[in-house]
Amino acid sequence: MTGFDDVTLEWGGEKYTVSADRQMGLIMRIEDALSGDSGQQAISVLLAPEGPSYGRLSSAFGAALRYAGADVSDLAIYNSIMEDMAVQRGDVVVKVQRAVLALLAIIAAPIAEKMASVITDDDEKK
Repeated sequence: MTGFDDVTLEWGGEKYTVSADRQMGLIMRIEDALSGDSGQQAISVLLAPEGPSYGRLSSAFGAALRYAGADVSDLAIYNSIMEDMAVQRGDVVVKVQRAVLALLAIIAAPIAEKMASVITDDDEKK
């Protein structure tokens, strides 16, 4: 038992899967991209009130996608976010939140599961 499940990421209409036995490599790449030289824990960066900067988020998501086999640059991911903002797409915030939660689900699955259950419980109460 590895303690992990396969992870599937999406970009450009394509799906990329990282098998459970390769998860630690994926986690380390995401953590390195999120923390940089700051010394902060990656989980702290993701859970900060304002979240990670768009540059760090793009870099972390790019690192994860490349590890999974995608041919994508951090700049392409960053530009995608900025283009959505430029045309004032209403779903840009949701897109960014999903990226944050996807990364959190990889590096700290129990925390992401708890957050998802709280969000679901709140939605059901409405």
